[in-house]
Amino acid sequence: MDELKTEITTILTQYLNDDAPSYEVMSVFSNRAMLAFKEYRNYPLSWTDEKILADMNRHKSCIADLALYEYIQQGAEFQSMHIESGLYRMWQSEGSIYTHHRVVPFVTI
Repeated sequence: MDELKTEITTILTQYLNDDAPSYEVMSVFSNRAMLAFKEYRNYPLSWTDEKILADMNRHKSCIADLALYEYIQQGAEFQSMHIESGLYRMWQSEGSIYTHHRVVPFVTI
């Protein structure tokens, strides 16, 4: 998992370039995104850590987008609308990131 977190953190740092905070800060967002992804996927108990990691590696672009989503919303948690100096922002739901990447949770019965 540490290797995946490092890779996602590097992707985000490169993407944000000069606007990127420290590597350690981006690592926190990567870690949060990985935890959110694992929770959303609802992996079956029968899955091994290796199988979970392989699945997460297949969906690293989704996890990177989740981390970016967390970073961009920093200081504006749970806002549904923001207007300032004529600039209007309304956040998409986190669920739209999963939909965009065609990631669905596993269903257990």
